[in-house]
Amino acid sequence: MTSESLKPYVKQLRVEGWCVLEDVIPADVVDIVREEVETSESDYGEFSKENGRWARNVISFMPKFAEHLANERLLDVIRQRLGPQVRISQTEYKIRPPHYKLVRAYHSDFPYDLNQKWHITQPFPRAVIGITTLWMLTDFTTENGGTWIVPKSHVDLRNPRGKEDGIGDRNPISGEMQAVGSAGSVLIMDSRIWHSNAENPADTRRTAVVVRYAPWWLNLELFGVNTATIPGEIFDAFPDDVKLLYEHRAEDREPSYWL
Repeated sequence: MTSESLKPYVKQLRVEGWCVLEDVIPADVVDIVREEVETSESDYGEFSKENGRWARNVISFMPKFAEHLANERLLDVIRQRLGPQVRISQTEYKIRPPHYKLVRAYHSDFPYDLNQKWHITQPFPRAVIGITTLWMLTDFTTENGGTWIVPKSHVDLRNPRGKEDGIGDRNPISGEMQAVGSAGSVLIMDSRIWHSNAENPADTRRTAVVVRYAPWWLNLELFGVNTATIPGEIFDAFPDDVKLLYEHRAEDREPSYWL
């Protein structure tokens, strides 16, 4: 049963296609988590250069961040849309340097991204098949480029990347807005919603991590994409509720938490 305090977020996610949940990472630890994420990005990059892009799951490099991915309030909201059993389908860095330039690139996320070979065809089903979360580890503002979203576009039968839809993924879209929030907040999106990364005109970095949640039954074994594994000794150190989200990526470990 969803708590009364979370019902407005669940409703906004259902109706608008997005919401921002505050204080998912507590204020007294968010700086430590941000430092880990920013420092580990280069470590992940070097490892990937030597071993291949999908040789190791991104979450292996940021265990302090991983501790928060099964936050009870967050999962309560997500499960209202995906059902009680969820997994994490993808984790990736989203760190943008100062004065970062970008042309908008509106899209929907897996499994709705029409630029990927492994996408659901239009018109998208009404069922919610993915939830995208963007973990704000610095404040996201209109000054440093909060993520562009188009509210209610998750139920639009068209798509910015639809070849016959005449929208265009590089153009401003009527009704667009920027999602903002303080460090430690999480932007939660129905993965169908039209959204785009934003430029960062500020003098400081904008740091975030994207984590996508999927229902238990969705096929995540797609030609090596996002199938990178987690070394067993790193997985063993995760909290049990986080292990449940990543067990399908653990190396040399027999499934036990799902069973």
